[in-house]
Amino acid sequence: MAKFRFSLETLLRHRENIEQKERDELLRLTYKYQVELHNREDLSAKFQETLNELSLKQNENPASPELNYYYLYLNRLTYEIGECEKRLLKLQSEVQAQKEVVIEASKKKKTLATMKAKREREYIIAQDKQEQKEVDELVVTRYASRESEYSPILESRKINADLKQK
Repeated sequence: MAKFRFSLETLLRHRENIEQKERDELLRLTYKYQVELHNREDLSAKFQETLNELSLKQNENPASPELNYYYLYLNRLTYEIGECEKRLLKLQSEVQAQKEVVIEASKKKKTLATMKAKREREYIIAQDKQEQKEVDELVVTRYASRESEYSPILESRKINADLKQK
């Protein structure tokens, strides 16, 4: 039996490669998003820690010139948190867009994979029919050859039976 060959196999492999490349890009963007999220959490923790230290310093010495440094640092942390939020929003939209690209690539690959499976089933059915046809022909040929072997014997019996009747 001949092996099944899908005429669009090259295209199917190409689409599988594209899908994998897009998935890799999605993973990269998701990782970047997670890193940025972790960065924001760190900045927020530093902000909260600095606020706690500032309140302690204000209780100890409310007129200390060192308090200005705390306020400057808090302003800087607020700015960094805001920038981090902007990057998170941008990354979130990029991740969403990449998810859609992956879904589209997956659909294109799946269409070809489904077509390949369907053609493979059709091929197997056709091969099974061909095989059954060959088996049937073989059986008919064997039966015909057996009948031709027994034909002279049957004819002689028929002649003997005819002679007995006369």
